[in-house]
Amino acid sequence: MRSVRAFEWAAVLVLLVLVAGCADDDAHLFEDGSTNGDGDGDGDGDGDDDGGVAPGDGDGDGDGDGDGDGDGDGDGDGDQPPVDIIPSDCPELAINTPPGDIYCSGLYSDVAEKKLSPGVRMFKPAIELWSDGAEKTRWIYLPPGTKIDVSDPDKWKFPIGTRMFKEFKWNGKRAETRLFWKSRENRWERTTYRWNEDETEAKRFGGGEVEVGGESYVIPSGEDCDKCHKGRQDLVLGFETILLGLEGAEGLTLAKLVEEQLLSDDDYSADVSLGDDGTGQAAAAMGWMHVNCGISCHNGYSASHAYRSGLRLQIDVDQATGGSLAGVDALATTIGIKATTLRWDERIRIVPGNPEDSLLSWLMNRRDPADPRDQMPPIASRVVSEEGSKLVENWIRALPASDNGAENP
Repeated sequence: MRSVRAFEWAAVLVLLVLVAGCADDDAHLFEDGSTNGDGDGDGDGDGDDDGGVAPGDGDGDGDGDGDGDGDGDGDGDGDQPPVDIIPSDCPELAINTPPGDIYCSGLYSDVAEKKLSPGVRMFKPAIELWSDGAEKTRWIYLPPGTKIDVSDPDKWKFPIGTRMFKEFKWNGKRAETRLFWKSRENRWERTTYRWNEDETEAKRFGGGEVEVGGESYVIPSGEDCDKCHKGRQDLVLGFETILLGLEGAEGLTLAKLVEEQLLSDDDYSADVSLGDDGTGQAAAAMGWMHVNCGISCHNGYSASHAYRSGLRLQIDVDQATGGSLAGVDALATTIGIKATTLRWDERIRIVPGNPEDSLLSWLMNRRDPADPRDQMPPIASRVVSEEGSKLVENWIRALPASDNGAENP
């Protein structure tokens, strides 16, 4: 079986690629945001202020387990076909079918010892997405000799063969490992593996509430994951210029990507920083909203779940050079601006100096299992992020009360 891959590696690449995905075992995503070819439009339609946090994406410093030496292994010399990191005794897969267990996913060469496969690299974004306090570790595999297309700094495009993994711990125990796998030019496969009690194996799982370490834990469904991932043109969340370039990023950072010439532009700038809007609080608040709301949902990409709301919380790369943030969309679409969703009766998204009357802050501080549309994010969270809420509240309170949308175009 493995000899077929050795001689027909180009065809096999069409099947073997992945990126930190979610449940729904055999689902696949297209770059245009549709799912399994039929798509689900642009979300629930009300869009406005209903959050948009990619479930668990990109966060956590993990616990170091299984990281191995991570950085630098298996990069190859660029002249050979991508290394097949799937164990030789794994079965051949039907097209568009992710492996049934973690052993054949390509993450670990030794599941029992949690030893990483060659070329699998750990990374940690500078600003972590809130996932109700779960510990997470993230990895990426780029086939040897390939580069990430960064011709559009805000829309990185990943090579066929890219695999991304995201592992969650809850109550000190491994709960799930997500996989995204770029199987062809316009196609990503994704699945989630649920760990057994003693963490010796993990099988594909379709999502739902489970018990981990004696406590309740929810593994998002594939549909929930799609709502966030389709907010990016090439579907990847958390691995991008700003989050890998800001101070605090670890592992395979933007600087290392440039140094190791893993980007299509060898002179790509690794100088990334967030300025201020005059309040002294903007960088922290806008950075938090960028990763938790902007890059997945509240952005200008037409396939994003909350596109029609007009609320824009993503920071563009050309706005992350340390200059003033006074003109960014996060100000122009929030301060003094009424919500367009009827259920919120034209409440003001941000009332300068008054977080208590600001819809954005109100939604962030709510969790409503009966109707998650009245919380932010609306999916994959049952616990309010006290840190994130405080950052945004402090920023709103520091905004001059005379500010309005016109003054922050």
